[in-house]
Amino acid sequence: MTQFQVDMSEESGKSVAQAAAASGVDPNTYVASLVETQLPRHLFLTGAQTCIEQFGESFAERFGPTRPGQQAA
Repeated sequence: MTQFQVDMSEESGKSVAQAAAASGVDPNTYVASLVETQLPRHLFLTGAQTCIEQFGESFAERFGPTRPGQQAA
């Protein structure tokens, strides 16, 4: 298991403590579950954004509604 120590604002710390208590778990377990739940989504979205930045213009030119010989919908 890997451990991290995270500094956060007092407000965020209170929010985490309240949410953890409402879930019936300790704050460390709560934060770990958030990271494990959200990390795959974050990695997917980051990868998708990178793909759009690298290939979006070429894709739009080839398949977009204003490609040569096509009328916009």
